[in-house]
This record gives sequence, C-alpha cells and structure tokens, in this order.
Amino acid sequence: MIFGLLAAIGWGTTDFLGAVAGRRMGSLPALAVSQLVGIIGATALFFAHGGGLAAMHGLVWFLIANGVIAMIAYSVHYRALELGPVAVVSPVGAGYAVVGFSLAVLLLNEQPGPVSILGGLITIGGVFLVSANLPLLRAGLHERPPGLWWAVGSAVGFGVAGLILGVIARDSHDWVATLFTTRVVLCLAYLPLLVARRKTFHKIAGATAIAYVAAAVAGAFDLMGVASYSAGATQGYLSVVLAASAIFPMIAVALSVAFLHERLVFNQYVGVVVVVVGLLLLGLG
Repeated sequence: MIFGLLAAIGWGTTDFLGAVAGRRMGSLPALAVSQLVGIIGATALFFAHGGGLAAMHGLVWFLIANGVIAMIAYSVHYRALELGPVAVVSPVGAGYAVVGFSLAVLLLNEQPGPVSILGGLITIGGVFLVSANLPLLRAGLHERPPGLWWAVGSAVGFGVAGLILGVIARDSHDWVATLFTTRVVLCLAYLPLLVARRKTFHKIAGATAIAYVAAAVAGAFDLMGVASYSAGATQGYLSVVLAASAIFPMIAVALSVAFLHERLVFNQYVGVVVVVVGLLLLGLG
C-alpha cells in the first residue's frame, strides 16, 4: 500500500504540472519534454543499479503492449488536460483504478480478502468525490466538453497499461529493469506520433521558462510514480497497489488549492474522509 501511495504522489504532481505545461506549450510538446526527462532518469538508475536485462526474458510482448497502450493513454490524457475543464477530466481519469483493479482481481485471480477489496472500492469512490466539484461536473457532463471523452479514453488506457506494467514487474522481480525497459519501449512508441504531429511543436519555441520547468519536473515525478508502482507490484497484490495509487487526483486537487487558490466544495471534504477510511481498510486487509 505504501508503494501505491508514493505512486499517487508522483502521478498527482505530474497531473498538476502537466496541466500547467500543456496549456502553455501544447499537450504533445509538454509530453515530449516530460518523457525525455523520464527516460534520462530511468537510464541513469538502470546503469547505476547494474542488474542487466536477464529478468525481462520472455516478457517482450508484454513490454511492447505496455509501451503502445501507455503511449496512447499518455497522449490522450495530456490532450484532456489541455482541453479541460479539470473538474471533469480529473475525476473521470481516476476511473483507471476501477479498470485496473477489476482486471487484476478477475484476470490474475488475486484474492486480497474482503477487507482489502472493500477498502479498495471505498478508496476509489472517495477519490471520485474528492477530485470532483459535483456542480461543475454535472454541468460539464451535460455540456459534453471536448476533454470528457479524452479523459474516458485515458482512464481505460491507463487501467490496461497499469495492469500490464504490474504483471511485468511481478514476473520479472526486478522493478529497476521494468522501469528502464518500459520507458525505452514507451519512447520508441512515441516516435511515429511525434513525426506525424511535428507541426504541433510550433508553440514550444515561444514557451516560457515556467512551461519547460513544469514539463521537466512533471517527467521526474512521473518516473517516481512508475518506479514506486513497479516496486509495489513485486511486493504484494497488484490490486491493492492499484487501489492505493488511485488517490493521485487528490494530490492534484491539493496542489491546485495550495498554488492556484482553488476552493473545495462540500463533497470534496466528504471525499477526503472516505479516502482515509478506505486506505485504513486497505492497510488492515
């Protein structure tokens, strides 16, 4: 559960900074900068670790599937953050945990116990409450803003990619090699997209230093999230790690309150309490 919480901190901070960068330089350029930082960090960690790639034997097709699906999910998610509104994108995107948690229980035959399952479901429900301004969400869903369906697509993509990433880490028993190889395959999967949409990079020359810094730091926190998630998958039930990592929108909301001076509504305060209860049950389970 601790690894899942660390992953949530990494991904929640990435979401916040990704939105800041994406609205200043465009979603794809921001994503390219963040992933460049991520692959540099993963490579440095891999060579410092010195474990080699032997643990990845027999997992090539899982790596390819993870890279392609994660590439699509990241691209769609950054597009959703660029279009907004965050009040719709964040809670809908958090649905990735429902997808991943369900797949882990059904396909991997995990049996974390009724208390852990209840805790996971309560945590995911609390995340929805804390990341959603319900009045704005209802209005946004009614108006069907451009970011809505992009957020739905990213939730499904991240749920499937998260499950595959967890399987790779669990079967290889080497989270460093998992981190490095999945980052490499992800970046290779991006190359055709970057070439095809190279004209979208026209904003990057005029982007402010804040946009570059936000994108770069987002990449570092994303790497932290993937590393923590991969390490957690080697230690216990993947479904529990997925459920704990689902609180990442709560981190993004907290950063928005702290730095953008956004105000919480009643259901978000209720969601905080629900998340705490769910995490306690996960820990007890």
